[in-house]
Amino acid sequence: MLMKKMLAIILVSLVLSGCEKNGSQNDLIINNTEEENVVMDENDDYELKNIEMGRKEEKDISDRLRKMVGKCKRIYSQADKGNASNIVLEEETVHTMIESIAEENVAITCGSHDYNMLNYKQVDDALSLAKTGENTETEFFVINTSGVWIYNKLQFKNKDLYVTSATAAFDDNMSPHIVQIEKIQVYDWNYTDKGWIIWEKALSRNQEMDMHVFYRILPLDEQCRELGNKCITPVSYFCNNLFLVDWNQNSLENIEFNDLFEFLYTMKYGEKIDEKKYASGIPKVEFEEVVTTYFDISIETLEIYAQYDDVKGVYPWEAIGPWNRIQQFQPFPEVVNCIENEDGSLTLTVEAVFQEEGTDCSFRHEVTIREEGDKWIYLGNCIEREGAYKIPEYKPRRDF
Repeated sequence: MLMKKMLAIILVSLVLSGCEKNGSQNDLIINNTEEENVVMDENDDYELKNIEMGRKEEKDISDRLRKMVGKCKRIYSQADKGNASNIVLEEETVHTMIESIAEENVAITCGSHDYNMLNYKQVDDALSLAKTGENTETEFFVINTSGVWIYNKLQFKNKDLYVTSATAAFDDNMSPHIVQIEKIQVYDWNYTDKGWIIWEKALSRNQEMDMHVFYRILPLDEQCRELGNKCITPVSYFCNNLFLVDWNQNSLENIEFNDLFEFLYTMKYGEKIDEKKYASGIPKVEFEEVVTTYFDISIETLEIYAQYDDVKGVYPWEAIGPWNRIQQFQPFPEVVNCIENEDGSLTLTVEAVFQEEGTDCSFRHEVTIREEGDKWIYLGNCIEREGAYKIPEYKPRRDF
């Protein structure tokens, strides 16, 4: 028996050593062997609390989900699903199916977080009641670009949240079939002021084993969503520093244009860069044409900041790989406000939604742009560091 206790204590020590340091609290749990029951209770939080479902409940939910999937059969069968073995639907196709299902007066949204939930008010009303401690329930559907439909039923009892989730897809015969169905009591939940419902299915051991589920219920302002989808999300925070440093028209040297190039290229041409074609660098004219589409910068200045090689006639560039980037989970940007300045420029307030950290705002920054017809010019970025929870790290690829 003593040996079992010692092994349990060693195991807990190893688990906690992988978490963020909190010396006083962790030492109290590990060293006090009389608190064995407390330790075991905390370990129980890492496991899903499954709830057994009755046959009728499971059948009703399965039938309901299959009905909604079946309503999209015509749209789905005619859609371009990509050339890869895995299905990849275009966002417009997903949005069309969402609108089709919304005709049934049910709440439904897009798994890509790029489209406002339709019929959201019924969900918001229930979640607002749940925040006050009321027992209530609600439901909504989700469609992903992978061709998977999700049904979520949320039941609140004594401030605890029980979630019944079911997923479905079309089989090879174009018949809707249920992929998975489960009912759990979640570890924790929150309905944020911004309108995100966040629940943690079980206590997350680390970011690699993240158990958070995020859905935006309240709609974003249409202008904010449009500008976010167009100007912010395509660049985001991955392997470039456009939104991770402070800069303006007088400090363009702070931007790493070489790492930014491929993201601007995709925005300009609607396709990803051919990495093999540019393995030896980006030809002068091509690089400058892309960058000057989105920045007011002279060629002479760009040559200096982006380290133009006049011997080879190229700007240095290297494809993203595991060897030349910081390994980290990434938040995604969300434009939550837009104001027009006296000079006609726009300042966008952007908040980073970080699923693995369980927060709808890990840090905030303001991006200033100037629209010029169908295109736009980036004019500056300013990070609000006070109160920031976590800002992604960045290191130029050339420094690796």
